[in-house]
Amino acid sequence: MRKSNKINRQIVGLVAVAVFIALFICFLLNAYFLGDFYLSNKKSDMKKLFAELQTRCEEDALYGDEYNLELYKNFETKGVACLIAKSDGSPVFSTDSDPESLVDQLDYTMFTQNESEFSLKPNKNYKIFTQKYPELDADYLILIGFLSDGNVVYLRSSVDLIENTASSSKLFCFLSYIFAIVLAVLISQILVARFTRPLFDIIEITKRISNFDFDAKYKPQPIYNELDDLGEHITEMSTTLKRAINQLRSANDRLQKDLEIREETENMRKEFVSNVSHELKTPIALIQGYAEGLQEGIMDDENSRQIYLDVILDEANKMNRLVREMLILNQLEAGQMNMDLADFNVTEMIDSVVENNKLYFTAQNISYQFINKEDCIVKADEFLVEQVVTNFISNAIHYVMNENVITVRYEFAKKGKVRIIVFNSGNNIAKKDIKHIWEKFYKADKARSREYGGSGIGLSVVKATMDLLHEKFGVENLSNGVEFWFELTLAKDTKNKQNS
Repeated sequence: MRKSNKINRQIVGLVAVAVFIALFICFLLNAYFLGDFYLSNKKSDMKKLFAELQTRCEEDALYGDEYNLELYKNFETKGVACLIAKSDGSPVFSTDSDPESLVDQLDYTMFTQNESEFSLKPNKNYKIFTQKYPELDADYLILIGFLSDGNVVYLRSSVDLIENTASSSKLFCFLSYIFAIVLAVLISQILVARFTRPLFDIIEITKRISNFDFDAKYKPQPIYNELDDLGEHITEMSTTLKRAINQLRSANDRLQKDLEIREETENMRKEFVSNVSHELKTPIALIQGYAEGLQEGIMDDENSRQIYLDVILDEANKMNRLVREMLILNQLEAGQMNMDLADFNVTEMIDSVVENNKLYFTAQNISYQFINKEDCIVKADEFLVEQVVTNFISNAIHYVMNENVITVRYEFAKKGKVRIIVFNSGNNIAKKDIKHIWEKFYKADKARSREYGGSGIGLSVVKATMDLLHEKFGVENLSNGVEFWFELTLAKDTKNKQNS
């Protein structure tokens, strides 16, 4: 417990030092600047009193018994003596019962102040300065000014009185500071002891945990704070450590997992090489075989030779499409694809892609419909968006089944987005395949992909394209088919049209 109390002493010491430094700085400020502050305030008071006299003079509310009482009160409150005298020195108003002493002091001041020293500043009809009167052996703050009626104003305040007041204030502040330091130490000792009590409980709990006693529980205070949060976390840690012995195998499991990930990465690399090799090897073999057949003249009739040529062209097109998609995907993933953002009509693009695939629609007896067809101007890279549309339409054509229906429709969002949805009445994608269909060379139905020449890269191109455009995309299984969708940002004109 002796070591635990040490933190109390440290905190109390820090509080005491902080309070001492703050109060010491205040003491120095009082010691060096309080007198000047009082003197500055006194000058300000005298200026205000002179301004009040000037105003009263201009308003003809200065001279007379009805005004004297209020004037006496004002000067008495500020601790300033006042004399208003005519140009010949005869007093008109005085706060002193014996105005002759103030008249003598005014005469002495006027006599000792030479003309250059007493010259008034432009736009000012008074002067403030400090003067020592030999007969009184005291310093006074003096204001001499001239009213608009030509009378002289003489204001006087004792500098010694100001300094004595400042000294008394300094002494009082010093004693107050000493009392504040002592009081701060006593109060902080009580408060710190109460504040650190939960810390001692936490220390005791950690000692018990170090001795494998995991039954120690922390009880929070009525007023919850961070120490209670720490105590509850230590309690949770104690509960977790109860199972530590049985979980020592976790390190080995983590190592095994790392090895599996490494093996999986290596398998993915090998599979990628194998997929590329396979996808290229098959069309090359077919092209080579049919070309050799033509070269050797196996087929004599023109129809047979045309069939051979069609196979060669078809396989060459598949290989060309695979290489093109791999190049596009590589550029997208490497960040080497330069985007050319521009406004274009995505509806016209969809119509163009569908027109290019019209033979497939006719051959497979596919029913196609653009449900809510309208001009839709978007801002994106037209080439990249065309790749996405082409892949979605091709994917829909190759996987459509049942009712043989393909539809395209728009959904307009509030944030200036349009969602383009391509639906086909094919079989649902298995849950285990949905998260993988965007991976390179992944084929949920390998037999069907081979049938139409799919390489498993198309949807990877879609993912890389949408990531580059920073737009959303996805797929959803419906009761009657599958929907692939992606979003684009509407151009300003279309956006305004939708808002209206």
